[in-house]
Amino acid sequence: MGAGIGIGIGIGLPAKRFNEFFKDHTSFIRLNHYPPCPLPDLALGVGSQKDAGALTVLAQDDVGGLDVKRKADGEWVRVKPIPESYIINVGDIIQVWSNDKYESVEHRVMVNPQRERFAVPFFFMPAHYVMVKP
Repeated sequence: MGAGIGIGIGIGLPAKRFNEFFKDHTSFIRLNHYPPCPLPDLALGVGSQKDAGALTVLAQDDVGGLDVKRKADGEWVRVKPIPESYIINVGDIIQVWSNDKYESVEHRVMVNPQRERFAVPFFFMPAHYVMVKP
């Protein structure tokens, strides 16, 4: 199966290095709905976190609300939604496999006071029996 093809290239490994890790992958998709919140300063859509899997592919609407934490100064930066595009997050597993060359980014979701938000993340996960190590 070619599900993991290409992941190794960017870290100096053969393109198919991780393919077997995804043979019996445990990937999943989630449908997220964030209703309008009249007091957005008192609520989070999703609190600060990092993704535990290999990669996350996120489709979202035009409302926005995804923030990433800038490593240099710890400031939260809003990710501007771009129509017909996806956001790709490196997860903790890729960070370990790359020996920290690629980092899992801390992120959160803020609610909107007037508009509901929809997001569809796909979490690309290796098989449950895969040993995660550099």
